[in-house]
Amino acid sequence: MWRFARFVLLSTAAGVFSLPALAADLPPQPGPIAPVAYVPAFSWTGFYLGGAIGWLGTNSEYTAAAGVPFVVTSVSGKNGVSYAVLGGYNYQVGQLVLGVEGDFGGATAGKIRYTAITGDFLTAHSKWGGSIRGRLGYAADHALIYVTGGAAFVSNETSIPTTGVSIGGDGTRLGWTVGAGVDYAFANNWFTGIEYRYSQYEARTFTYPIPILTLGFLGFKHELSTNQVTARVGYRF
Repeated sequence: MWRFARFVLLSTAAGVFSLPALAADLPPQPGPIAPVAYVPAFSWTGFYLGGAIGWLGTNSEYTAAAGVPFVVTSVSGKNGVSYAVLGGYNYQVGQLVLGVEGDFGGATAGKIRYTAITGDFLTAHSKWGGSIRGRLGYAADHALIYVTGGAAFVSNETSIPTTGVSIGGDGTRLGWTVGAGVDYAFANNWFTGIEYRYSQYEARTFTYPIPILTLGFLGFKHELSTNQVTARVGYRF
């Protein structure tokens, strides 16, 4: 019995002293897993302000009373530069983006036309204008493809350069505008983009201020539409 107890005691002691050696031969235990930083998905939701600059092409058409052609040809075009400030708000649900945007700015654009009836030149200048529009877009991460449309307004003046006579004053015309574009967020708060819009404004009827031979004072109608391509940049809050 004593021999058996001695054997068990020696065996236990040998096992205890051999544990460190066995532990040294085991593979190292993996360290704690580093936490993964959470990166929220990009969202277009929020207010923004910015500016736009681009090309504006005007189309001015004049017709006289009783359908008499009032304008024969365009002598020189003044399709030129437009510039504006803009602001709006976007709300993103999934990949759908709903928004509203307004803009206001000026333009150096118009047309000088020759009238066959009077022998005069008419110049129609779009001086300033703007719009209030809704937007519907599809967000692909940092890119936003959208269509837009709404109400537009413009200040357009028609005058006779050789006389300095202004026809119809400097009134504001209402109309509508539609277009499409793409914005791209190149930083968390900054975006840039390009947009095309077509605008149609209400026609105005005026009386030509100079009598025309046997025709006397002639009434005429002016119709105005524009095409516009702008580059945009803005800051998202």
